Amino acid sequence: MWNISFCCRVAKVTKDGLAPIEMVITVDGQRSFKRLSMKVSPEEFKRSISCKRDNYIKQYCDSERVKTYEIFRKLEMLGMPITPAIVKEALDNKGITTSYRLSNLQEDFTAIVSRRVGVDLCLNVYKKYERMMKYVVLFLGNKECRLITNSDMKRIVADMKAKYQNSTFANLWVIVKSFIVYGINNNRIPNDNLFATIKVVKKPKKVEYLTMEELDRIRNTTYSTPSLQRVADFAILEANLGLAYCDLVSIKREDIKEYNGIRYIQKQRAKTGVEYITVVGDEALEILERYNYDISITNQSYNRFLKIVALQAGVGKTLHSHLLRHTFAHHQLNEKHLNIATVSKMLGHTNLKQTMHYCQKHTNTILEEFVIANQG
Repeated sequence: MWNISFCCRVAKVTKDGLAPIEMVITVDGQRSFKRLSMKVSPEEFKRSISCKRDNYIKQYCDSERVKTYEIFRKLEMLGMPITPAIVKEALDNKGITTSYRLSNLQEDFTAIVSRRVGVDLCLNVYKKYERMMKYVVLFLGNKECRLITNSDMKRIVADMKAKYQNSTFANLWVIVKSFIVYGINNNRIPNDNLFATIKVVKKPKKVEYLTMEELDRIRNTTYSTPSLQRVADFAILEANLGLAYCDLVSIKREDIKEYNGIRYIQKQRAKTGVEYITVVGDEALEILERYNYDISITNQSYNRFLKIVALQAGVGKTLHSHLLRHTFAHHQLNEKHLNIATVSKMLGHTNLKQTMHYCQKHTNTILEEFVIANQG
């Protein structure tokens, strides 16, 4: 949404009683002021603009508006981002500079990254690349690549740290840095100590899970409404199967297979397309049958109700869908003593590093396994 308006501020009046006419460039709620060459008194400006008759001030503003709309049109044709800062820069330069800018780098890098989708990159991660590249382009005003400096990188880091928690920032910074490094490697961005003094340390997050006692509380509590009871049952189902929300809600009766008396589900994860295999025990099957395999609830509602379930069950942890997946992983590794490769396959992970984050072995598990392995 574009809009061009004009003003003549009393605060800008000089000794001669005149102030410059300013153009107000507004794009999607963002504004930028551009000082024009004509100066008039604020009173005359107000009188001329409100006058129904044509006059020299209105003619001047209209001519500047036409020039500005032409810039908008050209930016749109070139597929370049449109922001007040970019439009103002184009007006200052008396035209759009066709030099290599961040938007050009974005286009080239997108072509590279898009080819990795389905190979070593899932669609959700690709969308993060798109989002973060767009963020960099807009944040730096589609700057010419050759003019990008260490100061620009520091500004991006400061802005991202203010917006995101440490772990999220660290993950997204990897994407931003890979975008900039691509420009460096292709001689578009000068490698002048661009990342000097920028240190990003990803602090490992403590992985929480529910104990067997906490699961029993959820299992055995009488809830205030049938809806909460339903969500509590789904929580126990998820802790039994270890599935992410999107895979849990997609279970159908025909997904249940059997091998040597063992019921299981073998499907591809909705998020990544990676295959998973999970065993459907008696309790999980009973819950599925009870609700006729209908787990129709939105992710937002599910997580909102899970917090109420935890409160009524006396579980002093922030209960959410992912915590139940963590719970499955921890208990399979520490109580059932499954090896990490098996747990990784059950979770549908792409590599063991992911699983190691979920499944931090307890000290007693490590000691017990050592003793068993070294007996005799």
